[in-house]
Amino acid sequence: MKAAYYKIKAVLTGKNSVFTPKDVIAEQLNEKRPLPIGRAEFEAWSDRIISGAQLDGVTSESLKFSLCTLLRQLDPTECFKDDGFFIRSLRRSAIEQTAQAIMTEIKEAKLKHIADEVQANANAAQP
Repeated sequence: MKAAYYKIKAVLTGKNSVFTPKDVIAEQLNEKRPLPIGRAEFEAWSDRIISGAQLDGVTSESLKFSLCTLLRQLDPTECFKDDGFFIRSLRRSAIEQTAQAIMTEIKEAKLKHIADEVQANANAAQP
């Protein structure tokens, strides 16, 4: 009964309460919803997805750009998709960007270390 109350409240207000049980929210994430058509629908849809992804330190514009890319990559006949797909995709993208940045830092540090060794060997070889 309690879950039904929160489901109805979410439908009527368009938002979940801070007291909405996690199982209700998890169920909502898996519901197929219409994809946005028009700027107003996109803004409301993207704000909902971005708040669900909980990615701190990333600009809203960057996340909206990523969401637009995801929308463009969907099958041409797809008009409904669950929010969970987009939330997982945004989080996965952030994971990949983090991994790539760390790999680049490690590679650059290693190349600098090798260059320093080569320079030290060259200096030692000179009389």
